[in-house]
Amino acid sequence: MMYTPQAPDLEYICELQVALQPAMVVGETALRTRRVIPITGGTVAGPKIKAYIINGGVDWQTLRTDGVTELEAHYQFKTDDGEIIYIKNVGLRVASPQVAKLLAEGKEVDVSQYYFRAGPKFEANRNGKYNWLNDGIFICTGERLPNAVSIKVWKVL
Repeated sequence: MMYTPQAPDLEYICELQVALQPAMVVGETALRTRRVIPITGGTVAGPKIKAYIINGGVDWQTLRTDGVTELEAHYQFKTDDGEIIYIKNVGLRVASPQVAKLLAEGKEVDVSQYYFRAGPKFEANRNGKYNWLNDGIFICTGERLPNAVSIKVWKVL
């Protein structure tokens, strides 16, 4: 008989609504097609955290030859009680060429039409209220909206 281990449980942490400017397309580089997307603000809301996203972050994207977009976003947010938290989110968005074109044009596409997953890593003040973010593994789902990204985050228990 084959043993199937039980998957870890998840704890919902928050939703980030990340406001974006249009992509700056570097073009075909020596490695791949490169896009740079400025992060200009947004909100963070969850059971244990409320914050606003600080202008100045960036989502660096590379478009693979198979059409998959590799994402690496670095930004920070300030909680409603004044703490700054840094986030680095690395993931993938997998879509058909037609859906990828619509997303790149800023069109609204149902999230069931593409796969958008990532692993956010948080850095918070070790002596602060949000220290617990330093010591967990997190996963998230993403949804591309016309001028923003909705990111829902869970902690792997």
